[in-house]
Amino acid sequence: MIFQIASGAAMFVNLVLPLAHRSADDLADLLILSAYIWDELPPEKRSAFQVELREKYGLNLQESGASLSDEIGLYPYIRFLRAALTVRLPPGQLVSLSEDAHEHFQVEFTQEGRRLYFEFSKVKITPRPSWALIWIAMSGILATLCLAWLLARRVTAPVARLAEAALRIGKGEQAPLLSEQGDAEFADLAHVFNETSRQLQAQRENQTTLLAGVSHDLRSPLARMKMALGMLAEEYSSPLLVRIERDIAEMNELIGDQLALARALEAEAAENTDIDALLVDLIEAADTQAPGRLQLRVDGCRCEAKIAPMALRRCIGNLLDNALRYGGEREIQVIRRRIHNTIFIGVRDRGPGIPPQLREAVFRPFYRMEPSRNRTTGGNGLGLAITRRLVETHGWQVALKSRIGGGTCIWLLIF
Repeated sequence: MIFQIASGAAMFVNLVLPLAHRSADDLADLLILSAYIWDELPPEKRSAFQVELREKYGLNLQESGASLSDEIGLYPYIRFLRAALTVRLPPGQLVSLSEDAHEHFQVEFTQEGRRLYFEFSKVKITPRPSWALIWIAMSGILATLCLAWLLARRVTAPVARLAEAALRIGKGEQAPLLSEQGDAEFADLAHVFNETSRQLQAQRENQTTLLAGVSHDLRSPLARMKMALGMLAEEYSSPLLVRIERDIAEMNELIGDQLALARALEAEAAENTDIDALLVDLIEAADTQAPGRLQLRVDGCRCEAKIAPMALRRCIGNLLDNALRYGGEREIQVIRRRIHNTIFIGVRDRGPGIPPQLREAVFRPFYRMEPSRNRTTGGNGLGLAITRRLVETHGWQVALKSRIGGGTCIWLLIF
């Protein structure tokens, strides 16, 4: 902007103003010469001279009786013309300039005792310094804004691609590698980002492989222990055997949940899914644990969408397990609504509720509100953590709200 203003000012001072002064000098010479010729011509030839001035130069010349009021408005060129006439006329002679409502200028001065009156249109004023300055300023600002926009696009385009790739990595997807061409700074940043993306992907794959291996290695001896306990139970009846079987079942469930938590980082392929049928299937399965306590409420017609069905099934299943575990003995409602392109699925219970300060903590792995850490009453603390990770991986949202009159409502938003 400083360069544009400086260059515009230099052009105005060194080019536009000299041209305006030169044009004003030429017009002043023409007016004085016309006045001199008018004074020298015999009266019978002056009318022909008036016609020639009007046709060739756009000047109307006549003798004036009354003096003009000296008002010229905001026209720099006319001020230049006044200065040029003042220099060329005899010292002390006054020059009057004015304008009328018909876009004409009037110039009046005395030549050999005669008061001569000239009139010409504003169109005749070709050099207009004020307009030139405005055009220079406007073109400078426009050029600056265009250049700034191009430079900003050059800077923001790689940053936008970087932000999009980072967002995809945050969702558990494999982001495409960024181009490492272009400016050195952006190329270095893209190189570092690509290396980080590769390392994160390798860590995720290693973590999943490790957990899968650990799950297999642990479940195999657990299965053998369970089989041996079953054989012992046929020969001996002992409460200790029952307790060991229950502990093995809990360990097997915990291993499965941890593996599900790790695999929740992998996005599942979307497919056309009948959401209402999926909810009915989940409610029928959960109804075996608590007959008559679950109620499904849907609005509108049949709801179908292209989503990840297994991820949705796991999310809703975890929410139902939580509601059955903590919701007491009262009714549990499953709500399905569709507003425009967003699907809302809510699970509402009448349990003790969750304090506002703990609504974010309950989504952390292994966090349990039950202080005794008893899995019978508090679970293993992975259900909501798995739900949150699945939701983030597939671009959904989960929100926890308190119900009026007590209880909790967890909404799943699918876009």
